[in-house]
Amino acid sequence: SQRQRFSTMLAIVALMSSQLASAAEQDTVQAVIPWEAEGRVFQVSPDEQLFLGALNGILYVESSSGDIHEAFVMCPVIQRLNTKTGNSKATAHCEITASGEDVAYAEMVCEGDVGDCTGTFTLTAGVGTFTGISGQGSLRVRSPIGLLITDMASGAEVSVGAGLAIIKDLKYRIP
Repeated sequence: SQRQRFSTMLAIVALMSSQLASAAEQDTVQAVIPWEAEGRVFQVSPDEQLFLGALNGILYVESSSGDIHEAFVMCPVIQRLNTKTGNSKATAHCEITASGEDVAYAEMVCEGDVGDCTGTFTLTAGVGTFTGISGQGSLRVRSPIGLLITDMASGAEVSVGAGLAIIKDLKYRIP
């Protein structure tokens, strides 16, 4: 009968939905990005400098089960540095490449002292195995940029040879 077919279809849809839900991947991971950066420093006011550049590095991720994975990271970054107060704000948009087909995208936002800021790391999108990825964790970024830009002329190129981004308790989900 029509009613039995409808009930059977509902049961099949419910079964498929539960299988899809169980296929979703989620975890809370710890991550670190040792990085290098290059860019330019511009004087934008008497007490403020702006760094425009990109950082590159390798993202190492430790899963909750202890497995370690890595991916290449490239992030264009904008950082405002107040030379009078020593405060800094930065935003970076990252492309995280695990393979040619598997790429995640994220945003890093932090503020604090020049060379040491805290904030959030947010996964915003992905392709391949990362399609639909979302998540967020706490972020701390360390950098010697404050030492490097002292008394630099506006427009000068700067190369930061070493920095570190630490991402704690990154809770992610892939549908």
